[in-house]
Amino acid sequence: MGIYQSVCFKVEDVFVKFLTKKQDPKQIAQMVSSYRLKLVQEKDIRKKKAQQKAVELDRQRELKQIEVKQQAILMEKQKEEKLQQEKQEVLALLSKVVDVNSKDYTRYEFQTVQSNKLFFQNLITKVFEKDEQGLTFISCEFDKSSKSEIKGYLIVTNKRVWFVNKTLEFQQKFRFQTIKNVQWTRDGLFEKELIIQYGVKKLEFDEIFDSKQMLRVGNLILQKIKRT
Repeated sequence: MGIYQSVCFKVEDVFVKFLTKKQDPKQIAQMVSSYRLKLVQEKDIRKKKAQQKAVELDRQRELKQIEVKQQAILMEKQKEEKLQQEKQEVLALLSKVVDVNSKDYTRYEFQTVQSNKLFFQNLITKVFEKDEQGLTFISCEFDKSSKSEIKGYLIVTNKRVWFVNKTLEFQQKFRFQTIKNVQWTRDGLFEKELIIQYGVKKLEFDEIFDSKQMLRVGNLILQKIKRT
């Protein structure tokens, strides 16, 4: 019992004696003792309940933390599965426009197909012949004339070279047998230009920003024309 409570009880005793001086002291003392015991028991019960509540709250918090972690793991797993599924879909499409078996694929090719799935799906179904296999490609602008520049893709296949604009409305194909040479050069500060000597014509494809991909396309065309 604390000092404060002892003092309180002594003060209470004084008041009880004064108020019950005509009653049986033993009976009064027993009643006071019972009352104080009841107060202590009730206090203990409240304390125990508070402790139990605190334990339960801690348990609920722990369960909530576990649930949050499990949800985070599940979401991460689902995200990874979705990414893997998307990657497989891109690779399946990529394998029809790039020679992934012989030359693998570049980051440029993967990201371009990933960002333009509909274009490449339509390219395969609406432009390519049934037995035509894409080998590589690059985004560029075809300088058809001094007043006509068309944005699209220069695409090398096992049969020919295509230039197709992004809506498929403009399509032009070039035979390997007619291609005499391929050159590449700078076109401004950041751009590159691919020049194809097609018979007596000079075909210019500029607004190329990836040098490695340009070399991949140019060298592949050179390899194909040497074999024809």
